[in-house]
Amino acid sequence: MPLARLAIISLILFETLNLFGVLHFTLDFSWLGLIITSTVSLIALEVIYYLKRSDLPPTLPYLLAAIGLWIDALGDMAHMYGKYAWYDQFAHLFGGAVLMSLAILLLMSLLEKGGIPILLALFICLSFASFAGNFYEIEEHLEDRFYHGRQVRLGDGPDTVDDIILNTLGGIAVGLIYFIARKKV
Repeated sequence: MPLARLAIISLILFETLNLFGVLHFTLDFSWLGLIITSTVSLIALEVIYYLKRSDLPPTLPYLLAAIGLWIDALGDMAHMYGKYAWYDQFAHLFGGAVLMSLAILLLMSLLEKGGIPILLALFICLSFASFAGNFYEIEEHLEDRFYHGRQVRLGDGPDTVDDIILNTLGGIAVGLIYFIARKKV
């Protein structure tokens, strides 16, 4: 089992122990939201690797996901989201970059074999990254609506739009880096 997979599993365990009151760390938002994000991320990685049956070792995708999840969790536990607007922006920009990187890694075999044009492949990867970022914003909305009973995580309308834009910009940045690096090879 890659160490990065263990980092995600340990995060889920830590979040769950806090949700049930075994541990007593405080948050700006909710343990449930963190658990949902971490668990869905782990399940998605596991399903992708099961279906892909890739020769690509899962260390890098799991490591990228683990870093992104820990940035989110630590920002919540250290109350960075409430103190610094830049932290939320950084987390979304980094999250978009991670999602785009994961999508590129998943499509790498097609990209390298020339199975589909590179710009089409990068568009598909960016669509995946944007969809996942939008799904995160939907999770925030549903958590606010059904768990908190008030607007806590979602922020105001401009915050949500900023988050979506930053997720997309993170994905575009990684896509451009990949495109330029591939053209130089």
